[in-house]
Amino acid sequence: MNFDLNFKEDDIVEGIITKITKYGAFLSFEGGYIGLLHISMISTNFVNNIGSYFRVGDKVQVLIKKVDKSNKFLTVSIKDLPDDLNPYKEILPSKKLTSYLKEIDFSKLEKTLPQMIKKELEREEKLND
Repeated sequence: MNFDLNFKEDDIVEGIITKITKYGAFLSFEGGYIGLLHISMISTNFVNNIGSYFRVGDKVQVLIKKVDKSNKFLTVSIKDLPDDLNPYKEILPSKKLTSYLKEIDFSKLEKTLPQMIKKELEREEKLND
């Protein structure tokens, strides 16, 4: 059966993870479409290692951001899914933690941070010589 699926922006579809790279995960979809889930489109929180979120073969729901029908390529997102479908939605810190952080005086760190960075860069430079 040869048919062209009518993928549209803002559709929610299921894909299968086929490859994981440092910058994103590739997915396959029905009809021979492939897609890229860029690392920045997984969560509103910082994502350091995509492999801690997915494995090749995982089925995931994504929101279509762009459709390139001529190349059968989809740009997709998880972080833009509705909250009830998003397993990686931002976890907000508790009010207790937020108020605790407000009480900490970071001014000393702010003053010494440039010196700390400079020293670390100099140390690395010496190691690389």
